[in-house]
Amino acid sequence: MPRVSFLFRTDVHTSDRSPESWKADYPTEIWSNLEQIGRIAQAHDVSAVLDGGDYFHVKAATRNPHSLVEKTARIHKEYHCPVYSIEGNHDISHNNLETLGKQPLGVLYAAGVFEHLREQVFRDGTTQVRVVGVPYSPDRTMDDLLSIQKKPGDTHLVMVVHALAGLNPPPNVEDFFNEPVFRYESLVRRNGPDAVCFGHWHRDQGVEEIEGRFFVNQGATSRGALVRENLQRTPKVSLIEIDNGELRVTQIPLSVAPASDVFDLERKAIQEQERTSIDQFVMRLLMDTDSDPSESVEDNIRKLDFAQDVRDKALHYIEMARSIG
Repeated sequence: MPRVSFLFRTDVHTSDRSPESWKADYPTEIWSNLEQIGRIAQAHDVSAVLDGGDYFHVKAATRNPHSLVEKTARIHKEYHCPVYSIEGNHDISHNNLETLGKQPLGVLYAAGVFEHLREQVFRDGTTQVRVVGVPYSPDRTMDDLLSIQKKPGDTHLVMVVHALAGLNPPPNVEDFFNEPVFRYESLVRRNGPDAVCFGHWHRDQGVEEIEGRFFVNQGATSRGALVRENLQRTPKVSLIEIDNGELRVTQIPLSVAPASDVFDLERKAIQEQERTSIDQFVMRLLMDTDSDPSESVEDNIRKLDFAQDVRDKALHYIEMARSIG
């Protein structure tokens, strides 16, 4: 039977160092995830791995050591199929695609480790699947996405996009990121994509089907930040199969250590308590009617009814601010 299939991953955020919130080894987990993806791809004999962007974490090319590119090449050399990738905002400088040639991802393209995805056709018998890649742009519009439609001969169309999207995205998300957020239902068109795979938003929004169209948004392959979402989320990849004319999507979880083994939860608790103390301190400082205007700020701070370490930290910040000024 005619069959074309893909494994979709996104937001790998490769780095040679662990985030401050980690007590485990972040790079080790990333390499493990990539090796697992290669094995999953081979087990399901997919036509290609599709990468939704932000393969690298640090945007500055000079801060990504050659070892990251070398390790990436070695791991992907073991893949049985090609990897087609688009650019995320972390893969370029200043949100400018013209900087790609000077970035590590550009090196991976030039070396043939990854294929640069813009438009690629996969065929098997009577099945012809066109895959279109849409890289990150802060100015991406709905018209940009709606303009991508089937061409003569296409039985299916898959679009890979690095952009914010959701079924019912919260209204404050667009303001927070200062970027457009695309609603799934607005992308449903008669000749439009049969499946749209989104990168950029790390939150796991799963797979949604609307009028026979699939929206794949499983979140990041990485778990960088210590946020509630990452304490509960297991990174996943999505298997997209077009088998005998039928398209289906299956999510496959990766094997990762429990969040409690990965994140420094004790340090997080201390930081949150510290932040609360500082917030209370600032409020007290603003509202304290007993402060003597004839005395220095330092003297007034010393008189406040707060723990000594909180007062010391406030005095330290004031000293730092004055030295900068």
